[in-house]
Amino acid sequence: MKKHSQIFIFFFIILLTGNQKLVSQELSAVIKDSLTEKPIPFASIYSSKGTGIMANEEGFFRLHLEAKANDTIYFSCMGYETLSQVASQFSDSIVFLTPKSIALNSVIVTNKDLTAKEIIKAVKRDIPDKYELGLTNKKLFFRSSGFQEFKTLKIKVKKSSIEELNQEFWDSTLQKMPRKSDWHVEILGNLYGDHTEENQKLELQKALELEDKETTALFKNITSAFDTILKQNVKPDSYFKLRTGIISADLESDNLSSLEKDTLTTEEKKVKEKESFLKWRKEILTDLSVSIFEKESLNLGVIKKPSKYDFKRINFTYIGDIPVYILSFTPKGKADYTGKIYVDANEMALIRIEYKNIQDIRDISLLGMSFKHYLKEVVLQFKKMNSGKYTLQFFELSDGYESGVDRAFTIVEKNKVVKGRNKQNELKMDLNVQTIQTQKYQGVIFETETISQEEFDGFKENPSILPVNLTQYDPTFWQGHTIIEPNQAIKNFKVDK
Repeated sequence: MKKHSQIFIFFFIILLTGNQKLVSQELSAVIKDSLTEKPIPFASIYSSKGTGIMANEEGFFRLHLEAKANDTIYFSCMGYETLSQVASQFSDSIVFLTPKSIALNSVIVTNKDLTAKEIIKAVKRDIPDKYELGLTNKKLFFRSSGFQEFKTLKIKVKKSSIEELNQEFWDSTLQKMPRKSDWHVEILGNLYGDHTEENQKLELQKALELEDKETTALFKNITSAFDTILKQNVKPDSYFKLRTGIISADLESDNLSSLEKDTLTTEEKKVKEKESFLKWRKEILTDLSVSIFEKESLNLGVIKKPSKYDFKRINFTYIGDIPVYILSFTPKGKADYTGKIYVDANEMALIRIEYKNIQDIRDISLLGMSFKHYLKEVVLQFKKMNSGKYTLQFFELSDGYESGVDRAFTIVEKNKVVKGRNKQNELKMDLNVQTIQTQKYQGVIFETETISQEEFDGFKENPSILPVNLTQYDPTFWQGHTIIEPNQAIKNFKVDK
C-alpha cells in the first residue's frame, strides 16, 4: 500500500508541474531609488529563464514575458540591492531599489588589492577568453532617433540669368520648409555575425517609423523643382564653375542635380526601398560592432589609449553575485571624455562603460563655413553568457552637431560647344544656413547564441520588410514584444496637420 501511495504522489507531482501553462504577461513600470525616489536609468530587468530588458534613460521599462506562475522577475542595477518578485504577482507601476552599502576594503575578493592602473592593464589582456568574438546570432531591438532645427535659413539673390530662380522662388521655397523636424525608426530582428565588417547579416522581423512623410516629400519636391528648372535652361555639354570667394571648382552638369530619370516600376521601387532600409540598419549596427572590438582587442579609445586619462578606483559593488570595481576617468591634456568604467573583479573584464565629452570633439570654422561636433555620450553594457564569456547587452550612443554656411556663392554655366559666348547662365547669391542636429542610437540584445560557420553561410538576407509609418506614437504597436521603453519625447511624437 505504501508503494502505491508513493507512486500516486509521484504522478500527482508530475501532473501538477506539467500543467503549469506558460502565461503571457506584459510588465511595465518605472524603477526608482528608494531613498531619493529619482528614476534609475539603464537598470536590468530579467526573468529566471534569462529573458531580459534594460530600463530607458528615464527609468521606464516594458517586458513581454512567457512565464510560469512561479517564475521570478529580478530587478538589478550596479550599486543597488537586487529585488526579486514572482512574475504572476507583479502589478506595480513603480519598483523601488535600495542602495547597497559596501565597505570597499573589507570585500576585495581578488588575489590582491589592485590599483586603477593595474585594473586597466588587466582589462586589456586575454580579450578572446573574456568575450565572445566568434559568430553569433543576436536577437535585438534597435531604435534610431534624429532631430534637426534650422536656426537660420536665408538666401538673397544678387543676380540670376534664369528667370525662374529669382528671389520670389527662393522666398516661397524657404517659407514652406519646416524649421524643426524629428524622426524615429525602430526594428526587431536578428543580427548574424562576429565583430568584423565582412561578417554581418541582418534579418528584420518588424519595423516602425515615426516621421512626417509630408515633410520628406516637401524636400523631394523642392529638389525636383530646382532640377526641372535647370534641365529646361541648361544646354547640353555644359559644365559649371562654382565660385565662393577665392575658391572655385568645376562641376559637370550631370552632377549638379542628384536626381536621375525615374524609369522604375512601383514594384521595383519597393524592392529598392526594402534593400536600402535593411542595408542602412545593418551598416549602423556593423559600425557599432567594429568600434567595440578590433581583432582580439578592445577598440574603445579610453581603454586603447589609457595614458590620455587619469583613472581612479572610486568604489566596489556587486551586480548579482559578481564583484565589480568602479573606476572614474578624467582627461589628461587634450583628451575629450569623462566617465566611469565597471570591471568584473574576478574575470577582470569590462562589463560597462559610460562617458561623455567635456569639450567639443571637433570645431572647424573657415571662410564662412563651420562645423562643430559638440555632443557625444556613450553607454555600453555587457552580460555574461552561459559559456562564461561576455557579450554586448545594451548600448546608447548620442551625438550632436552644429553646421553652417554664411557666404556668397556664384554658379556659372559654361559651354565650349555652343557658338558665341562661353558663359551661358549665372546665379549669384548670399547663402546663410545654420543648423543643429542630434542623433541617438539605442539597442538591446535579448539573446546571444553562438553559431557555426556553416549556419552563418547558410543564412541568406531577405530584404522583405519596410517600416510601418505612423504620424503619432502608438503604445500598442509593439504589444507582445519586448522593447526599450520609449522616452517621453517619443511618446509625445505627433505630426501636426
